[in-house]
Amino acid sequence: MNKKPLVIVAVVLLLCAGVAAWLLLKSRHEKVPNMLPIAALRVDFIDETNRVVTLSDGGSRDSDGTLQSWRIAWGDGKEENLSSIPQKTAHSYASEGEYRISLWCVDNLGATSSAPAMTNITFDFLKRQKALEQAQAETKREADRLKEEQARKEAERLEQERQRALAAEEARKARERQEMEEKRKTEAELARQKANETPVALPPTPLAAELPDKSSSRKVIYTPLGYTLGEFQISKEKTEGTEPNGNVLVILAIRCVNFPVTPITTSNWQIDGKDFQISSGRIRASFSPGEHDVTALLVRKAGSGPTELKADLTVRTNGDCIVKPKK
Repeated sequence: MNKKPLVIVAVVLLLCAGVAAWLLLKSRHEKVPNMLPIAALRVDFIDETNRVVTLSDGGSRDSDGTLQSWRIAWGDGKEENLSSIPQKTAHSYASEGEYRISLWCVDNLGATSSAPAMTNITFDFLKRQKALEQAQAETKREADRLKEEQARKEAERLEQERQRALAAEEARKARERQEMEEKRKTEAELARQKANETPVALPPTPLAAELPDKSSSRKVIYTPLGYTLGEFQISKEKTEGTEPNGNVLVILAIRCVNFPVTPITTSNWQIDGKDFQISSGRIRASFSPGEHDVTALLVRKAGSGPTELKADLTVRTNGDCIVKPKK
C-alpha cells in the first residue's frame, strides 16, 4: 500500500489547524484592547516658608494589567521619572508663584494614562504675611476680650464687696439707733416712775437724847430714807454696777449724823432673812431685780441714848438700787 498520500493529508490538516488557531488568537486580540491606566496623586505636605511640596501616588490603577512607571511634572519646568510608586516624594521651588503639578502612570503594555492627575499649589509671601497678620490680630482681639471680661468681673466683685460693706455699716447704725432708742425709752420710763412716786410724809423720828439711856434697853426704830434715828442714818452709798447675771452690786452704809466721826459697828446685817456677820457700818451686797428686806443691828460705842438700835429698810432694784422705807 502506498503511504505517501496519507502523509500529505496529515500535513495539510496540521497546516489548517495552525492557521485556524492563529486566526482565533488574532480575533480575540482585536476584540479585547488594552485598557489605559488611571493616574491619581495625593499632596502630603506643603512647606510654604521653604517652598517645598511633598506628594505620593493617590491610588493610580490599571484595570487589566500592572503599573510599571510614573512621571511627575512639577510645574516649574522640571520633570521626574520613577520606576517605583511615588511615596512622599519632595520637590523644592526656587521662587514664589503658582504651580500645577501633573502625574502620569504607565502600564505593563506601555500604555500611558490619557489624562494626568493634577493639582495646583501657590507660594505667596504676601498672602501668607496677611494671613499671619490676621491670625495675630484675632489673637490680640481675643486677649483684649478676655482682659475686658476679667476687668468687668473684678469691677463687679468690688461693687458687691462695697455693697456688702455699706449694708453692714447700715445695719450697725440701725442697731446703734435701736439701742439708743431703747435706752432713751428706759430712761424715760424710769423718770416717769420716779416722778409718779409720792414721798410718804412721816413725822420726824425722836432724837436719841429723848430715849431712855439704859444699856439694858433695846429699841426697834425704823429709819426711812431721808430721816435720822437719833444721830444715825442708813442709806445707799454707791451702786458699783450690774453683774453678768443681772444682779446689782450695791454698798449700803450707816453713819452718825450729829457726830460724823463717831465710829459705828454692827453685830450683824440681815438681807431677806439671811444673817451676815459683818461688824462694820458698811456692807457690800448683790441684789437681784425686785424688792429686798435689809436689817442692821447697830452698836453705838459713844454718846447718849440706847447702845443697840435696829434699823429696817427696803431695797428695790431695777437697773439701779433705791432705798425706801420698809412697808
